Amino acid sequence: MRKIIEDIIHAGLGLTQVTKEHVEKIFNELKKKGEVLEKDRELFIKKTLDKLEKAGKGVTEKIKETISPASKQIEELNKKIDTLVKEIQELKKKKD
Repeated sequence: MRKIIEDIIHAGLGLTQVTKEHVEKIFNELKKKGEVLEKDRELFIKKTLDKLEKAGKGVTEKIKETISPASKQIEELNKKIDTLVKEIQELKKKKD
């Protein structure tokens, strides 16, 4: 389960670079339309990336909140299975 979470986080890190490129393209399009000025490029990109990062963190937290209870249940079930396997092995030994 943790591997899945790590993979999601790593994917998010890779997405950051792609997102920056997209934000720059959006800025360039807005600049062509005269809706933004070149002097505002850095601030526009920074603010947009900050908003995207906050949104991404929110999604990551929601995923963790959703997965965490399931992960705990899986751990509990694995412990029960281990206990049952030991009991079965002991019964087999007694039978032999």
